[in-house]
Amino acid sequence: MTRRICHYRLPATADKGFTLLEVLVALVLLSFLLVMLYGSLYAGVRNWSAGEVRARDNDDKRLVLSFIRRIMGETMPIFLADRQGARLMFRGNDASLQFVSRLPAHYAGSGIYFLKLEEDHNELLIRYMPLTGDKALFGEGDFVEAEHISLLGNVQTIDLDYYGRDTPDTEPAWHDNWESANLLPELIRLSIHTREPDSWPPMVMAIRTHALPGLPQLTLRLEEEDAPG
Repeated sequence: MTRRICHYRLPATADKGFTLLEVLVALVLLSFLLVMLYGSLYAGVRNWSAGEVRARDNDDKRLVLSFIRRIMGETMPIFLADRQGARLMFRGNDASLQFVSRLPAHYAGSGIYFLKLEEDHNELLIRYMPLTGDKALFGEGDFVEAEHISLLGNVQTIDLDYYGRDTPDTEPAWHDNWESANLLPELIRLSIHTREPDSWPPMVMAIRTHALPGLPQLTLRLEEEDAPG
């Protein structure tokens, strides 16, 4: 008996691998896919970072505005008395404000301070010194060596306006300057202009001491120097 051996031949295509062209096409498609995925991931990271920056800026703004609103809202009607008479320790113009208030304990400790709000060298500053009667506090150079708190940077200008009666007989109105010797304004409006594209909204603050009935009048008497003998 003769045995017949059958040989099975695979199709010719089974022996073929990927051609160079197919590999190149696959690599190009994979590159496009990776570029698209990286672009989406990069855009997502940028949006996330921008959102965090905006949220942090908004938190900083709220903290600064809350701090200013607190100390300016607690302005005290204290009079400074000397040989020329008594005048209210509150004076403001469109670019700066001097007033008496308290500061949080972690800034300067407990006590009452004479404060000045102003823009200086592109910074919004609060200058402060303890309220004492050892010298006239309305002089131009009194705040030169005072301690200060930097509230904000990149500030171009600030605008201050005051609402109230500057004399008992006049109607309340907005004023660019406040130099009344006896009356505090009812409202203070502060506008901050920075170099950033997002502007700060104007802030209107009420001086809460007006709402305290029977508030005693406090007078600080200056320590007069002895006349030369």
